[in-house]
Amino acid sequence: MSDIKIYSGTSQVRAMEIKNILENENIAYQEVNKMDSSYAGIFGEIQLFVSEADSEKALLLIERTKK
Repeated sequence: MSDIKIYSGTSQVRAMEIKNILENENIAYQEVNKMDSSYAGIFGEIQLFVSEADSEKALLLIERTKK
């Protein structure tokens, strides 16, 4: 099984929110932080991945928290 990207963006706050949701549901995730530390929020992005088996549940949980 491969990992599925469930989030990609520049908001560290949103990434933390999603990670908290995943942790509360015991869904393992991988974080890839491609942010440039000198220009946070301008260059690069944060990506979150979950296993293919957990991807549908994770995406549903994330969708519920969109504002």
